[in-house]
Amino acid sequence: MEFRNVATFLCVAERESFTNAAEKLGYAQSTVSMQIQQLEEEIGVCLFERIGKRVMITPNGHKFLEYAKQMAQIVEKAKMLGKEPEEIAGSLRVGILESLLEWIMPDCIPVFNQKFPNVSIETKTASGNDLIHMLKRNELDFIFLLDRKISEKKCECIFSAKENIVFVTHPGHPLAGRGDLRLADILRHPLILTERNGIYRQALEEAAARKDMYVSPFLEVNSTSVILKLLRKHVGVSFLPEYAVRCGIAENSLVPLPVSDCPIQLWCQMFYHENKWVTPQMSALMRIIEQRYRGGTFRQADGYPILMG
Repeated sequence: MEFRNVATFLCVAERESFTNAAEKLGYAQSTVSMQIQQLEEEIGVCLFERIGKRVMITPNGHKFLEYAKQMAQIVEKAKMLGKEPEEIAGSLRVGILESLLEWIMPDCIPVFNQKFPNVSIETKTASGNDLIHMLKRNELDFIFLLDRKISEKKCECIFSAKENIVFVTHPGHPLAGRGDLRLADILRHPLILTERNGIYRQALEEAAARKDMYVSPFLEVNSTSVILKLLRKHVGVSFLPEYAVRCGIAENSLVPLPVSDCPIQLWCQMFYHENKWVTPQMSALMRIIEQRYRGGTFRQADGYPILMG
């Protein structure tokens, strides 16, 4: 069995298109079709259904996909015999929520880059729904998002954790230090919130609507870091993920406001497409991001950064 044909099969399965697979591989479309035909004849089953311009993997194709992934991993491991991580080249396309990009990735990228200096990273920020759509269209290798609990067909979830969304302000605010707050108390004060389509803004508005209340911020900003700078300048109250405000609270530059009648939790989740072959560098970056989110810190060992829980 020619592994070249197996690699082409993996690319077609990932992109669900002979044309797109040919573009990625640098082949003529006829070459891709011929290689898949050779593979199907050798195995004795149909791997793809061609319906007009659409290509759909068959049940037998799904079964073979697992073997193909294992073969690809074995071949990749063989290629890396005697090869150090810094010799691996390639690229990764990461879809991520804006606040996670600002507060998680800056610690992760230098660690990854030191171990895989020849692998480039391209980040794309968008809403959770948009990131899911891009992942399904193979425009991203994996995504890391904050949203309601998501379960999507063709998407493998490799990490999920609950995340509290909290009200926060500066230490000099009239509400700071009070322990008997209700949502109505918060809404009487000037709010700085993310734009209306932001997931935690939506969650807040839904919670307020259930109490027949209306959320009317005096300022909308689609940047978590800008909101935090304004809070530190003694401006307003905001509603943000706990990971974004944890350091400020620890440094006493921010104060959480416990609101007893508005507990809101969302989910941080990481996904990749079920047909995606997970390369060593992709696995490494996903692992670094997960451990950083869980509160790991970095130290040096044997010349490489590693994560300590």
